[in-house]
Amino acid sequence: MKLFFTLLAVGICFFVAAQPKIDVVLVAEGFEEPVDITHAGDERLFIVERLGKIKILYPDTSVATFLDLTNIVGATGGEQGLLGLAFHPNYASNGYFYVNYTDFAGDTHISRFTRSLGDPEKADSTSEMNLLFMDQPASNHNGGDLNFGPDGYLYIFMGDGGGAGHNRSQDITDNKLGKILRIDVDGGSPYAIPADNPYVGIDGDDEIWAIGLRNPWRSNFDRLTGDLWIGDVGADSWEEIDFIANDTTEFMNFGWKCYEGNMLREGTLCDTIVPDFDFPVFVYPHDINTGGFAITGGFVYRGSAFPALYGKYIFCDYISGNFWTLSPDGLSGYEATFYDYVIDHITSFGENIDGEIFACINDNGNIYQVVDACQNFAATSSITHANAATINNGAIDITVSNGTAPYTFLWSNGATTQDISGLSAGTYTVDITDNIGCAITVVAEVENLCSEATGIVSTPSATSVFINWDDVGATGYRVLYKPVGPGPFTQINTPVSAINISGLNPSTPYTFKIRNKCPGAPGSFTANGNFVTLPLKIDLINEDIHVFPNPGNDVITIANAIEPTILSIYSYNGELVGTYQINGESTINISHLSNGIYQFYFQDLAIAKTIIILH
Repeated sequence: MKLFFTLLAVGICFFVAAQPKIDVVLVAEGFEEPVDITHAGDERLFIVERLGKIKILYPDTSVATFLDLTNIVGATGGEQGLLGLAFHPNYASNGYFYVNYTDFAGDTHISRFTRSLGDPEKADSTSEMNLLFMDQPASNHNGGDLNFGPDGYLYIFMGDGGGAGHNRSQDITDNKLGKILRIDVDGGSPYAIPADNPYVGIDGDDEIWAIGLRNPWRSNFDRLTGDLWIGDVGADSWEEIDFIANDTTEFMNFGWKCYEGNMLREGTLCDTIVPDFDFPVFVYPHDINTGGFAITGGFVYRGSAFPALYGKYIFCDYISGNFWTLSPDGLSGYEATFYDYVIDHITSFGENIDGEIFACINDNGNIYQVVDACQNFAATSSITHANAATINNGAIDITVSNGTAPYTFLWSNGATTQDISGLSAGTYTVDITDNIGCAITVVAEVENLCSEATGIVSTPSATSVFINWDDVGATGYRVLYKPVGPGPFTQINTPVSAINISGLNPSTPYTFKIRNKCPGAPGSFTANGNFVTLPLKIDLINEDIHVFPNPGNDVITIANAIEPTILSIYSYNGELVGTYQINGESTINISHLSNGIYQFYFQDLAIAKTIIILH
């Protein structure tokens, strides 16, 4: 017993990891206005430079030029240039990739190029096949993103063309601006129209898949679910994230220029439009502290390096440098987490082949990896349990690892020290924060190692009973027993949580007590119980009393009780479950008793009968 108690005195709480904190780590530098990052199905990263070059960033951080289009790319305005890149799903075999760029007149081209036949690390700059040409009315709001969807189609994200006094995003005829276009690059030359595009067979440009966007600068598909996340840059007040589920069959209209975020804009531009809009899943205001001024859409993290980020959609604001994540809230919505300032002027995020997320900054030419700065911050707790309910000698010792000192500690009992002591049994929590804001909450339970006996089970025979109970941490137990009624108790000591008592009377109800002391605690604890010994020969005593039917169901009849008596019904483990006054023939309801074996004890007649109840 003493050995068992000593082993329980100290316990180790489970390992606790920190909540994630977004940060970036420099991977490479020296690029010229990088605006996009993607991969071609292998370990290389392809970096798009706005002025017209695509470069390869190798795992060893060496760099090579893949394609130089500076002779055809016009990048006079800050939102013009080589803006998007997407590799064909079968790039490894066909060598096709697609770019979105503006020419020297500022107009948009969606073109296919081909990998060089002689050098797989180069593209053939003479292999251009133009798929789409779109006249741009201004130098801004060109969109520029390209992505292949889970359906194998190429998705083209077009801004509304900029300028003022227009509503091109809602104009569906001979106007592809402010929309998401969807084409089948494998079904025709230069492309075919998917049959389920919404304007096929009716008025409207067949390439259109969704409308009502202002400048969807960066948008990406979740590589696991196929859901589409759209970062649409706002105008005067709000930035927004729009969402299209992979399994949707609805036509999506995101409301621009009638709505900015969830805000109805002033004017009459939308007076002739039926208001059937799809609103953002998240918006933030134009505010340098709590929001920003130009959203950069990101990715749902599906990598393995930072498990706490898995499944979270990560994005930021270009101007403020604030970051957010969105994750499902279980109620068909999304829970947003705000990470405050991390780094500004991120023009784009990108994934590598493993689902790790990277980011580029146009004004310094750097490439970063998005990381969880709190990935390795962790804590464990060593618990010393309290000896008994009346003793406050519990303690919790915290060990912190892989954080940035100094640390702050805030306990649920108000303590601010790393370790706490003098504790009674109970649950305690501590919030731990390191110097860079990584946070952990540790929950530790101090147990009461010693108490009254619990889990008592008594198994009687005709002349003995075996009683056992949970070991509650005492160094010994005292069992007192006697027949029900007046008279002294007989006492037996036992060092373990079980005892066999012999020399008992058949067909007799007994009461007993289990007493114990707890080390260091004043006084003693007592638990009570009852049992009925079995008759020497069941149902042959006083045959004048009949109890039937046996087995019984919901009603039991008692006949030939020639003298008034008290009937006590005990369960097989000695628990008293009912008391009745019997005189002559009586009927009692037993429907409330569960199936099992019971002792019917007629006290004044000293008669016991064993009855089986089966409902």
